[in-house]
Amino acid sequence: MKILIKATTFGADLYWLTHYLDKIPGVTVKILLKDPEKFEEEAIFNIFPLQAELIRKKLLSYIFKPSGFTPDITIMDNKLPLKAQSPKGFMLWHGFGWKGPNDMEEFSWLHRAIKTAWGSALVPNLNFVWQCFGQWDFEHRTKVSGFHPDNCRILGAASHDLLRNPVSKEELQPYYPFDIVNRKTVLIAPTWHYGEVFAHWGKDKELFEALFNKIDEYDANVILRLHDSYRFDKEYVRFLEELSEKHPSVMLKFKDKNPDNLADLMASDILITNFSSIANLFYATLRPTIHIYPVKSEDEEFYWRQSTVVGVRGKKVDSVKYIWKLPPQENGGLLAENFPMLIEQLEQAFEDPNCCKEKSQQFLDKYMLGADGKNCERIWQAIQDQVNETSLR
Repeated sequence: MKILIKATTFGADLYWLTHYLDKIPGVTVKILLKDPEKFEEEAIFNIFPLQAELIRKKLLSYIFKPSGFTPDITIMDNKLPLKAQSPKGFMLWHGFGWKGPNDMEEFSWLHRAIKTAWGSALVPNLNFVWQCFGQWDFEHRTKVSGFHPDNCRILGAASHDLLRNPVSKEELQPYYPFDIVNRKTVLIAPTWHYGEVFAHWGKDKELFEALFNKIDEYDANVILRLHDSYRFDKEYVRFLEELSEKHPSVMLKFKDKNPDNLADLMASDILITNFSSIANLFYATLRPTIHIYPVKSEDEEFYWRQSTVVGVRGKKVDSVKYIWKLPPQENGGLLAENFPMLIEQLEQAFEDPNCCKEKSQQFLDKYMLGADGKNCERIWQAIQDQVNETSLR
């Protein structure tokens, strides 16, 4: 079987699925992505190298397949090609998170793109499959997002298979500038949609300093991992760079410069996030996750940032309820509603590494097939079924 992967971010799930597919006899995988050389420099590529060919994505890649390659199926994580490059299309969505509503209005562009490439997903369609993380996600995708149930498969998150049993910190150590074996590491990985991380609580310059000082008290490290640098104001990026230089135990990463997050997830003992979907991957480690409540109030107007074809744009949103498909109270860890609570919960996470273990597993059981280690196997079976399917289920 020939598989073409068109990666928008080539995130944890897509990477680990590719590593799984690499080992299957008779399967050839080629990956189209923006900056292949950056992935080849990442820790995950050195620890788990890929046999699959990494090809630089060009403008023509949205229309034409790689020269001399005739794929049976195209796997995507977000954006679709302008023209189908294989008989079958398979969407491995880039994360199960809280952001929404992912309804027909929000997904209108996506439905148009699917229809152009493989035919409508609103009706039974042999040529297109949408991966779901669990039963709740299946219900949401079919009842809210508009996908016909025949086109959806409940398969879980591929990277959970690795994160449930991560590699040792000794193996990861060469890729970090500080001691991750004998010192704990805090991963701070916020989403970018709300702008500054602590703007609703105060000034980032003051609160980041206070947070880092508290982490220093525990002689711990920080991986400050943010989305693409171009999504933030230049002054804010400069502030973060200066802050990380001031604190030797802080490693600053932007997704457009360090695209992989799998190694960071395995290297970290605690996660702090304002509801980035990275949390639902970290839950599989059963280590503490602290969620920053991202707005002052769910009923207050706030500024929501989105990426468009003309760059980052923002708009006023009357209530944050509009952009959540899952309420933030529904999570697998701790929820900080103010900065003192964040500090208190951070202390709890340091002193009791098992404080979120039960809640994380409950979330995984309810929403993501329990992270049972069989997700890649399920996805591979679904790929085979789709390629070989001649009649609808």
